[in-house]
Order: sequence, then structure tokens, then C-alpha cells
Amino acid sequence: MSSLYTVEDIGAVRRITLDRPERRNPLSYALADALCELLTATEADDKVAAVVITGSGKAFCVGGDQKDFQAGFAKSPSENYDDYPPMKIFKMVRNYQKPLIAAINGMAYGGGMGITCAAHIAIAADTASFGIPEIKLGIFPLTILPLIRPVIGIRKTLDLALTGRSMSADEALATGLVSRVVAADSLQDEALKLATEIGSFSPLALRLGLKATHMSDDMGFDEAIDYLNAMRTIFFGSQDLNEGATAFLEKRKPVWSGR
Repeated sequence: MSSLYTVEDIGAVRRITLDRPERRNPLSYALADALCELLTATEADDKVAAVVITGSGKAFCVGGDQKDFQAGFAKSPSENYDDYPPMKIFKMVRNYQKPLIAAINGMAYGGGMGITCAAHIAIAADTASFGIPEIKLGIFPLTILPLIRPVIGIRKTLDLALTGRSMSADEALATGLVSRVVAADSLQDEALKLATEIGSFSPLALRLGLKATHMSDDMGFDEAIDYLNAMRTIFFGSQDLNEGATAFLEKRKPVWSGR
């Protein structure tokens, strides 16, 4: 538990709620460090099958904390480069090996947009909004570009980055930023239902599948297909695939071992 977030385990799903609604849940340096610690422990916890991250109040996450931003003016270039905890959380979420669902309950700007793109699946309330308004402060959304660009494409990324405008949940759905849009009052139930469903599958298939997806992202076609074929052979030596195939033939629910 932290003053920056709350944690609730619901069955095999861990829900993490960013909890500074009076500040619209900024991605402060302190929060980024705390989330890294929490998500590392969660990834190693066999009792947790999937994770939902959401926000309290009217915002999901509005990006950097202005106090951290102002403190940066007193730092040297090397200090600003080395001391940037949000980058650690972006890297961690991008390579996370448990299903991570972002439930966007409200405003997702800047770093909040980065978390949205880094999550494996994003589901949004119909009242949510998205944007990267850093240009209005005299800076560009640099460290989240590698997260946003592959999800919505270079044209839409530049549209948002160069204008600083926000987009609605419906536009986010049309661009592929989110997978689905639901009524605001059903968001948490829908996110929990989705996380529970995904978390019910083979832990080995989920872990190796996510790893294979991340590893093959930056490969050329021939390298990627050879790598993924090698990963396929690993599955055929697993207990979970044998159990899943047997359970299918026997018309019963599989009992996963995660091996």
C-alpha cells in the first residue's frame, strides 16, 4: 500500500489504482519508482494471473508532476538524463510478462498516454480523453514516442504531438489506441472481467507468448519467423500444452501447471 496508489486483489487479478485524484494522478518520480517496485513483485507472484491499472477520480494519469518538472531546471544535463524514473516504468510495462490491462477512467495525457500504449490491452470509459500536450509547455513528448508511434502510427502521433490537442474515447478506438470503449459506470467491471478471462489461460502460454511478442517486435520478417518457430517447439515440450490438448479432447476444463 502507498499514499500514491491502492492495491486490491480480486481473485487472481491485481488491480492497481493511481490514487492522487486531487492532482489528477500525475506520474511523479516517486510514483514511477513505487510502481516499478510493485510491478516487479507482482510479476514474481504466482497468485496473480493478470493486472489492471486504473486511476481514481476524473483522471487516469495526466503525465509528469509539475514539482519534478520544476526541479529539473536546477539539475545538470547529466542529472536530468540519469534521474528520470518514468522511463523505468515505461520500459518495464512495455516488456511485462503478465497480462496488463489499462482501464482508462478519465484523462490520459503525456505519461498516462505512454502507459496506455505500453499496456497489452487498453479499455476506456466513454468519458475518457487522450493527448500528448507537451508542445504547449515548450517541449516535445520524447520518451513516450517509442510507445505511442507503433500503436497509432506516425501520422496520428504527429497530429497529437504537434497540436497538443486531445482526442475522445471514440477517436482513440478508431485509431487503435484502445481496444474497446464502455460506459463509464461499467469500466471497472468490464476490465476485471477481461483480466479474469485472460488470466484463466495457461500461465506458461501467457508468459512465453508475451515475451515472444516483445522480442520479435524489432526483428525483420525472416529473423522473427525463425525465432517464433523456435519458441513454438518449446511449447510442444510443455506440460500445459499437453494438458490443454488432452482436456480439449476429453471435453473438460484444463488444469494448468505453468510448466
